[in-house]
Amino acid sequence: MKKLILSFFLAGSILGNAQIFDLLKDKVKDKAANLVGEKVIGAITTEAITTNFKDCNKIDVKKTDFGKNEKYTNLCNVNFSAAEGYVLKPGFYTIELKSFCMHAGTYAPSKGDGYLYAPLKGPRKELINSLVKNWYQNQDIPQEKVQALVWGVIAKSSFKNMSPDLQLVATRLLSKGDLLKLSKMGLDFIPASVMSKAKSNLPQPIQVILEAENKIRNFFSSSSSSYSELERLALLTGVNPITSEVDRGSWGLHPNGYWTSYQPNGYRQMTVRIYVPATLSSVNYIPSDDVGVPANTGSQRLMVSDVLNCNAR
Repeated sequence: MKKLILSFFLAGSILGNAQIFDLLKDKVKDKAANLVGEKVIGAITTEAITTNFKDCNKIDVKKTDFGKNEKYTNLCNVNFSAAEGYVLKPGFYTIELKSFCMHAGTYAPSKGDGYLYAPLKGPRKELINSLVKNWYQNQDIPQEKVQALVWGVIAKSSFKNMSPDLQLVATRLLSKGDLLKLSKMGLDFIPASVMSKAKSNLPQPIQVILEAENKIRNFFSSSSSSYSELERLALLTGVNPITSEVDRGSWGLHPNGYWTSYQPNGYRQMTVRIYVPATLSSVNYIPSDDVGVPANTGSQRLMVSDVLNCNAR
């Protein structure tokens, strides 16, 4: 009888310990899941490129009619080097260049959007910088391929999910060190529940951007390779309904002492005007050092490339 009672006691004790163990195990799993979820949410909400209008010099701005009656030198036929750029003496200059969208989930430039200079900033600025700058030496690569990679990096897409042709383009534009960074970064498919939690309590424009980036990640995870489809996912249709506080064509003072006026034509091409004041003996103008940032945060930030677009008009 005593043995039977002891057996029941031991069985109950083991069962109780097992239940406690299961309870603790579930709590550990829940905590681990929460930690993983928080880490993923942190990755989702961290901007790859942080350049915004706060980085612009909003004090030294000239009106759109500045230099209206001046004679402009067209830089399309002027020597350029990747190291020194264009060496410009005092005067007025104009140039047609190709550009890249740096901000998914925003509107394309409109006739009313004013742009000012800002430097490229953010955790992925080295990768973006390499993609855009190295395109100058590899102009046989279609602009759409480079833009697709740019959007992929901005959206924190997994490199292994990208198509073989995009991976090949990346090997031509990026160093081994850059490729290693690119291969280690990126997110796969994000469940709707995690996306919903990540977007909660964020302003509506930020939610739209996060959703666009997630759609881009899903695009690269699928078998689709249509650039028009990727473009549709990355850009908002229509015209930004919010009026810009800076007029299109306004001039902004560059940190190197000259003035620039950015006039985008869509997100792929841009007219840049430069004024070098007589107080400077000369300046080195490297287009790909510049990001044109709209006063309207709902419009696209545009990185200028060194590749000419002189036959556009």
